[in-house]
Amino acid sequence: MGRVSGGMLLARQLQREGVKYVFALCGGHINPIFAGCAEMGMPVIDVRHEQAAAHAAAGWARATGEPGAAIVTAGPGLTDAISGIAEAFISEIPMVVIGGRIPLADFDRGALQDLDQVRLLEPITRWARTIYDPKRIPEYVNAAFQKAVTPPRGPTYIECPLDLLMSEIEEGEVLFPSPHRPPDFGPGSPEAISKATEMLLEAQRPAVLAGDDIFWDKGADAALRRFVDATRIPLRTTGLAQGAVPTGHPLLLGQAATAMADVILALGVRFDFLEGFGRPPLFDANARFIQVCVNGGTIGFNRPAEVGIVGSPRHVLDALAQEIGNAARKPDRSEWLAQARAVADALQAQAEAAYTSDAQPIHPARLAREVVEFLDPDAIIVPDGGDSSCWLAGTLRPAAMGRVLSTGAFGCLGVGTGFALAAKLAYPERRVLGFFGDGSFGFNGMEFDTFVRHRLPIVAVIANDAAWGMVKHWQRMSCGEEKCVGMALKSRQRYDRMVEALGGHGEYVTRIEEIKPALERAFASGLPACVNVEVDPNAMSPATMWMYQSLAKK
Repeated sequence: MGRVSGGMLLARQLQREGVKYVFALCGGHINPIFAGCAEMGMPVIDVRHEQAAAHAAAGWARATGEPGAAIVTAGPGLTDAISGIAEAFISEIPMVVIGGRIPLADFDRGALQDLDQVRLLEPITRWARTIYDPKRIPEYVNAAFQKAVTPPRGPTYIECPLDLLMSEIEEGEVLFPSPHRPPDFGPGSPEAISKATEMLLEAQRPAVLAGDDIFWDKGADAALRRFVDATRIPLRTTGLAQGAVPTGHPLLLGQAATAMADVILALGVRFDFLEGFGRPPLFDANARFIQVCVNGGTIGFNRPAEVGIVGSPRHVLDALAQEIGNAARKPDRSEWLAQARAVADALQAQAEAAYTSDAQPIHPARLAREVVEFLDPDAIIVPDGGDSSCWLAGTLRPAAMGRVLSTGAFGCLGVGTGFALAAKLAYPERRVLGFFGDGSFGFNGMEFDTFVRHRLPIVAVIANDAAWGMVKHWQRMSCGEEKCVGMALKSRQRYDRMVEALGGHGEYVTRIEEIKPALERAFASGLPACVNVEVDPNAMSPATMWMYQSLAKK
């Protein structure tokens, strides 16, 4: 068998875990891992900032359902990745971060880039460890992946001192574990299923709220469609479950269904601020909840659940559908569906004025609609912004899960280029578009250099309002225009020319009729591209107003 380096052992186990790409930025403390990846033929996607590497690893998980992997060097390399790791932790996204570390012989001696990295990472990872024996490197890699995919899912961290990575040991002394497997969950107890069935049959206005667990539980989207079709219960999808029931389905009635419901079947949903903490006005104060999650700690969080089931949404939905189908009682949902549909139509009509606006400068809602209309159903769209993302959310119509990749309750700006990078690598045949605010684009816009070097024709649309728009709107409402300081960006900044200078394609747009032709040219160029669009700086989304009223004014 011969001798093998620690870096090679690590790369080999990554390959055994099914890793197709690693997202990384080079550094002396991780050079042996890069050498191992090169020998194994594993592509290293080298980025311009470690934050983007972490976001890309999380983006890979969001796009594919499989944990992503990032490799960062010691000290500042790891601290640069912190925002991406924290975002994945709050959103419960499985990924593995591998850090470099100073040689064991130099611990506690003030060595270059020395830091107690495990202690730093423990609060924002599910598991963080240092490896002290090179023979155990594959074991720790395997454990990191297994713990990342086991609920509560999230990022894990392992680090290997440089001298261990450089050391050589006899390959025959190393045990290579079997690849990780996501755990499978059952349908919960029969008593809980029976109680939930009774609640749904008794309800006058039942609704389903489908969240992230639908995405992670393979086959749950099909089970969800079977359930709502069989029971005629309306639903709303949120987070990674967007697209589980395709746009146009007659029972996909959104907020109208869940806001008025008296019984809600919540599947893999955490009632954080994105769900109004489970309270009015997003939910009726007297509504009763059935909550299904694979993470039992989520049940009853912020909103009590009358029935809590720790189980697979797929199995629970099938069990509920069977019990409801066998019940003698067959509720007539026609009046409730008509009511919910009427409210959904009214809400849509209320929003139409912004999305069909012909005003100049371009209304950001109109820009969002033009973009969504242009893209084909298989395209992947990555929102990255504050107010701009809120406008986009109102017009998204995903045909399947994994078509919308966005941050969760952490509200992390700067995710867009990393998420888009991962999505394009995962699905090279699909169009990938990032929808940015001009503020958020500034965080990791240099990743267009990464796109150019790796020949990834990703398109960015920038809703350019020359400001940190959401924050500016909040400040204006709370303090007045004169105190909106530190919130303006350069008017008509030419981010498109920056992308051109990096080797991509650029377009600058000021009129509505120019949007779709500019998008056509951007995608036809075959290059990474930026469509920089001037938008109305005074347009404020209803979501921004809601967040201001519900959070800032408390």
